[in-house]
Amino acid sequence: MRRSLLYTSIGLIAFLGFLVTYLPASLVWAQFKDKATVVLPALKILRIEGSLWDGRADVRVGDVFPSRVTWQLAGRRLFAGGLPLQITATGTGHNLAVQLTLTPGSLRFEHLRGNLQPDYLNQLGAPFGLAVSGDVSLDDIQLSVNQTWFTAAAGQLNWTGGRFNFPDPRGLGHINLPPLRGQISLQANDFNLDVTHRDNDLDAQLVSLRLKPNGWVKVAIKARLFKLAELSWPPSDSLDDTALALEEKLF
Repeated sequence: MRRSLLYTSIGLIAFLGFLVTYLPASLVWAQFKDKATVVLPALKILRIEGSLWDGRADVRVGDVFPSRVTWQLAGRRLFAGGLPLQITATGTGHNLAVQLTLTPGSLRFEHLRGNLQPDYLNQLGAPFGLAVSGDVSLDDIQLSVNQTWFTAAAGQLNWTGGRFNFPDPRGLGHINLPPLRGQISLQANDFNLDVTHRDNDLDAQLVSLRLKPNGWVKVAIKARLFKLAELSWPPSDSLDDTALALEEKLF
């Protein structure tokens, strides 16, 4: 009796493993497509090939360049909790890789690395009238989200520096900036991005961004950024003073 139960269990596990290995990815997407388009209406899956274990798809978000996304199930971590996938996304002006783990109530992005070039960055910034030269590299970014908000955030962005174009009441403004670093963190449940410039072996803060769970974002621009860009700024006692503060509801 016990031996029969053991054989039945082994057979069931083998069958489930077969399903995971060979189940067409297009069938899985069909089950989640409606919910995904509600959350991300700009998401378009143009073509899906392969299986849940090893597949690929052409993905587009809004009007930006499409990505060729490939994934492979990380079998060695399959029983560590959740569904671990090794994902790459490549296309015009971008090349990204990340370890994604799906659980019933959360998503975890680990070791997000890659490079974003001006062609891609400027498509992202076009709706806001922003454009840059120079590349942005992503260095070991870690993000975890549940059904409502971020539960963890860490990592670093690096911009090689160059020209930055922005909308100006008098027309199109532009400044030239040195290489900058962006540090991602989660503090008091706020998603934070702190932009700094390396000066005399110290990280001098230029911009502080705080995104709250209620959708409000607060941006503080330090006087140091105005000096670095050779722009006039309100009088201040210190370059660490906030010269300009912005607040807006994003969602």
